Amino acid sequence: MRHIATIAAILFLALPFFAQEAEGQDADFGTHTVTIPSAKRPKTADADKVRELDGEDTEADKEKRRDTLRFGLESEISDLIGELTNKADSRYASEVYDLFTETKNSTIRENALRYFAKLEDPCVEDFAVAVLDDPYDEKQSIVNACFDYVKAVKTKEAVAPVLNLLESDNEMYFNQCMETLGKVGGSDEAVYLAGYLDREDLSVPQKQSLVRVLGELKATETYGRLVEIAEDKEENTFMRMYSAEAIGAMENPDAVDVLLALYEDADPNMRIAVVKGLAHFPRNDEAKKTVVQAIRDSYYKVRLEAIGVVSEQGMTEAVPYLIHRAKNDPENVVKDATYPVIARLNTTEGNDFLVSQITDKKVADTTKAKVATALLAENHAGTAEILALAKEVVGDDAKNNPRKPLRYALGKEFAKYGRGEFADICSDYLASKDVATQGTGLDIYNKGKYASVEREVRALADQYDPGARTKNVNAQKAAKILGISEEESARKAESRAAENGAK
Repeated sequence: MRHIATIAAILFLALPFFAQEAEGQDADFGTHTVTIPSAKRPKTADADKVRELDGEDTEADKEKRRDTLRFGLESEISDLIGELTNKADSRYASEVYDLFTETKNSTIRENALRYFAKLEDPCVEDFAVAVLDDPYDEKQSIVNACFDYVKAVKTKEAVAPVLNLLESDNEMYFNQCMETLGKVGGSDEAVYLAGYLDREDLSVPQKQSLVRVLGELKATETYGRLVEIAEDKEENTFMRMYSAEAIGAMENPDAVDVLLALYEDADPNMRIAVVKGLAHFPRNDEAKKTVVQAIRDSYYKVRLEAIGVVSEQGMTEAVPYLIHRAKNDPENVVKDATYPVIARLNTTEGNDFLVSQITDKKVADTTKAKVATALLAENHAGTAEILALAKEVVGDDAKNNPRKPLRYALGKEFAKYGRGEFADICSDYLASKDVATQGTGLDIYNKGKYASVEREVRALADQYDPGARTKNVNAQKAAKILGISEEESARKAESRAAENGAK
């Protein structure tokens, strides 16, 4: 049986594996029986996401991408798949999938795996599970991509080959196996891994990985043992930290008292772990109080962790602490972390503070830009004040204008949202003689497609001459946004030249 399964796996990888029958395949490797998932096409793209992305492209852009996937060089294809991955652009999933089934290029396959992982699309689970079932003849980068993929799409069929790899005692895969089980395993795997906790042959890093996974799997069978580790000051620091996080993740109410005691530890890294553990008890008053107090911990990374928990749990009682940190913290990274959280919590006190940062002449432009980013993202307050600030800084086209960075930063934010109230400021950006400012105005228009501004964009597009030695980049950009082809722009340029000659 073992030899037959091995041959089947080799054939699976050597032949176009997507041509298999819809039925799953069983292969008995090691202790755990491996089932190769059924082949499947990519899932249907989200209609709203497609509409959003279509609004940013011309038909020529889309056809160019399809041609690249069909006929491009390896480097061109890899760059394009990377771009699609960054945008989570699922419009080309079928083309990438077909390419994946045909190509022998491992770089393209690796990039495609990361693309489908980003989309959380299970269409290549069969390939990934087969690779993990027998990874030894594959490039390490492909194996790594398969681990990342099955974690992203929560492939349950990956559990068996991962357990087999774990039992093979191949240290190369130990941490990846642990991380994968933490993402796709269940209660059975938690019980199974609990037996690893007291193994003497594991290295400290391996034990650390194990403890993290036990927390992710909520392996309550190990709760008492992990408490012992967390409280043992002679134990490895990271083992203690991960144990503290793990007992919190198990959500045992008794863990709160343990964690509160551990917060008094002199090691700031332990306090960070405690805050992470307490994050699992959003309804416990003592846990919440400790998290709020951690906003003023002496170590800045503890403060950052607490600010993150406050944001996740919507703890409006922390707003006064956040405002004080925003005004006075000695670390800029902490100040910067407070702005989006204050905006998200949406309290009168918090919103008033943020708006005051926009209107106060004494506040630095770098801070104004960060605060504006936070306010516009949440859209609870401050839009009118931000627009007034933008009008103030967009009008001065002097080369040495020190406020240009703020102008660009605000314009970049306006271009994210396409809100109706941005039409007037879009027109102001387009009217600028500064090339970068005008280009930002086009970005704002492209997102909002404001009817009141279209005439200005068309006027700019009419200046584009594809045959000119020096091209007007913004005129070219305007033509592209409006869907005006190069041929049409060339005809218009010829017509303008003829009219000027006649005059």
